[in-house]
Amino acid sequence: MSTKMIRTIVAVAIFASGISLLALQVSAQDKKPDFTIGNKGEIHFNVPVKAGSTLLQPGMYEIQHAVEGNDHVITFKEVEMPAGYRHSNTPVKPQAAARVKCKVEPAAKVNKTKITVRTNAAGEKEVAEVQVAGEAFKHLL
Repeated sequence: MSTKMIRTIVAVAIFASGISLLALQVSAQDKKPDFTIGNKGEIHFNVPVKAGSTLLQPGMYEIQHAVEGNDHVITFKEVEMPAGYRHSNTPVKPQAAARVKCKVEPAAKVNKTKITVRTNAAGEKEVAEVQVAGEAFKHLL
């Protein structure tokens, strides 16, 4: 085999490896998480998610916990996302997109709001649990 042929084979192998790595990197970037949570209890759903019986469409929501008599309620209020928005200055719609009664269990206090999403029997994503920043409770939906 000539030196020129070996160089050509090596160059093609290096080129093919580079293309393979680029393809892997692009496919990894396409997989978004189902949601992300901001510092102020704002959650951004990238897929439709059920909260109780309400189907929340992809978008940003503010999560709040309230006690109404003996009931604990988690509300999801839609956050408007106008062009040029920033997480810190987004207006929140006054009407709740979803209000869900929940059970409360003691848990370790969290510094950042956490949410657990599961897939139900119908194959839909649904909120299973919420932990609100600063509270030492789990809210089970």
